[in-house]
Amino acid sequence: MYQTVLKDVIEKFRENSENARAVILLPSSKHRTALVAHLLSSGEYTPLYFALTPESGDLEVFIDAMLRSFAEQHDEIGRFASIAHAHFHKGAGAFREAAIDGLVRDFQGLAGQRVLVIFDNFDYAENSEEVQRFVEELIVKLPDNCLAVINGRSQPRFPWNSLIAQTRAIILDDDKVVTQAIQPHQENPIGQLDIFALGPGFVFFNDRPITEWEGHLPRLLLFFAVDRGVITRDDFHRAFWGDLSDIQATNVFHVTKRRLHRAFELEMLEHQESNYRLRPGISIYYDAFEWTQALIRARDVSNPDPSKDYERVLELYRGPFLKGHDDSWILTRRQDIQAGYVEAAIHLANQYAERYRVNRETEHSALEKAITLSRDALRESPNNAELVANTIRLLTEFGRRSEAVSIFKKFEESNKGHPVDERVKEAYTALKKSK
Repeated sequence: MYQTVLKDVIEKFRENSENARAVILLPSSKHRTALVAHLLSSGEYTPLYFALTPESGDLEVFIDAMLRSFAEQHDEIGRFASIAHAHFHKGAGAFREAAIDGLVRDFQGLAGQRVLVIFDNFDYAENSEEVQRFVEELIVKLPDNCLAVINGRSQPRFPWNSLIAQTRAIILDDDKVVTQAIQPHQENPIGQLDIFALGPGFVFFNDRPITEWEGHLPRLLLFFAVDRGVITRDDFHRAFWGDLSDIQATNVFHVTKRRLHRAFELEMLEHQESNYRLRPGISIYYDAFEWTQALIRARDVSNPDPSKDYERVLELYRGPFLKGHDDSWILTRRQDIQAGYVEAAIHLANQYAERYRVNRETEHSALEKAITLSRDALRESPNNAELVANTIRLLTEFGRRSEAVSIFKKFEESNKGHPVDERVKEAYTALKKSK
């Protein structure tokens, strides 16, 4: 019986991790330890395993032990990552950057292998903001052949909404993919907060629009806190005031926080140890969170009809994330969401095109829907190579060559000075060969 259950867990991992770059094993899942043991011994993957220890909360100790562990497990690991030790004397920042860049280059050298980068006992990094940030950044930069697996007795404090959209991260509870609640259910909430970040950004509290912010920073502070969930003061510093000293940033943070509270006539952020979070007891609706949940459901391999959830992804997208702002964290988040939007548009456009292929007489409108979806997505993300290639292929197949040529020329012009993406090049080659 147990072997049957474990087999289902392994199969679910295999299916859902195929296109992911991060799998977090839910701390409460019953079979996460057995799954890790299987991943290490099955021979199906190239595993690189690192078990954190109580000393791993120190970033330099963590990096040093991890690099040595990976190098001992695989002869090809360390050619570039070991160079990081030469940067140790330059400080923690230089050491971490060299370690990430070196690991990524080493992993790229393992092309053709499905590499699992397994971090076990990750709860030892629960209170280490620097280690959490290091692993988060490494996940984002992993090559396509690599998958990070995180196992521990507590859940990492990564920015989940961003990682899910950006790297197809998933949270696995044995044999099912789970979504994260933005907060526990509130029986008797002290207030209802509705936040709409897809587009220019609007905030309502108890159905009342909040418009008096005493500047833009208190408003953005609220968006940042809700988007990240649990955050530290250092998170705020890096996101908004990286050019200030710690003392200056701390002063600005406290001023901004007081202005945020005045906008609501309520203490909105709760300080707990070194972390901040939105005050418990407030019921929250956050459109970017609902958008992320729809994307998770659409990607679930057990979903019999992902189109319905992809349609919800498009429906919730009312424009770029916090349109009109250019803070670095906002630009990164905007790119994440655009990538998910494009993913949904491509899936649905191809579905409509297939309906037209099957019955051209009665499904003529399906072709126009496919092309309209593609063009709308191109307006949002004109340099997405996968989208451009897919649109050129659709237009070529259905005899709209001049439109396909126009799209290619625009892409070529906007990327002047850079090699044309192979996917776009292949689509354009097929276009030129078509009659």
